[in-house]
Amino acid sequence: MVGSVTEILLAISMIILLAGILRYTFGRGPQGALPDENGDLGLLETVAVVPTREAADVLVAKLAREKVRVTVSKGVDGWRLLAFPSDADDARLVLHDL
Repeated sequence: MVGSVTEILLAISMIILLAGILRYTFGRGPQGALPDENGDLGLLETVAVVPTREAADVLVAKLAREKVRVTVSKGVDGWRLLAFPSDADDARLVLHDL
């Protein structure tokens, strides 16, 4: 049997309160890392900046053939190739030899 009007309104208000708490806690969406003054993102270091995505893809393929892991990020100054500090020196060395 359906409860009284007060019980129904209390249940609805608890659901709305719970939805609000969950939205506040988890509803902010992906924040992403903000670049520091050098353009690095978190633990990643910028190893190269190129003007187009196609150029970045060419360099990523070259680095992948040399077993150096990098990722690509769009910045205000172009497309950045980012690597962890353990891979950054190797990436710079491979890119310097181009």
